[in-house]
Amino acid sequence: MASHSPTPQIFTETFRDAIRVGFNWDRFLAEKWPIELVTLDSPTDLARCFMPWYIGTIGDEVAYDHPEAAPMSLHDVPKAMQLLNEERKADIQNYVDLFRKEKGVVEFTAPTYALPDDQYFILDRNHRLSALALNAVPFRVILWNVRGPLESDGLLDLIHWTPPRKGSS
Repeated sequence: MASHSPTPQIFTETFRDAIRVGFNWDRFLAEKWPIELVTLDSPTDLARCFMPWYIGTIGDEVAYDHPEAAPMSLHDVPKAMQLLNEERKADIQNYVDLFRKEKGVVEFTAPTYALPDDQYFILDRNHRLSALALNAVPFRVILWNVRGPLESDGLLDLIHWTPPRKGSS
């Protein structure tokens, strides 16, 4: 682990253009949510990571707010590949092919949001991380893990990890 963590400003400069999920940038910057650096280097580590991709009860991709949406973890990728749309599959396969050609350890950074129980929600780099879940190559991924509030106002996808509010259905 590094001795210092990135600031919210550095995180924003590095990832703002790439992150397309419902992340509350204004609140993140105003409240200066802390960012920790976490190293992933094993399949067990990958299994604790969840993507902004959701599968419905009939095995189709659905939006995060679909009533039957179930979050996919990187552990699910090998068995869920056939359920993903063709563009996702092609993008993942491109990274699988690229990583197989790498000499040595595959290394990159990825932005995440802290979930309960030392789990992580991937904000970007889903295709690269999925390729690692499919590929037996050595890797080292440094997560820039935002430790924001467990509220959907911080990240819309958190509805899957937070209890429903009283009075909502």
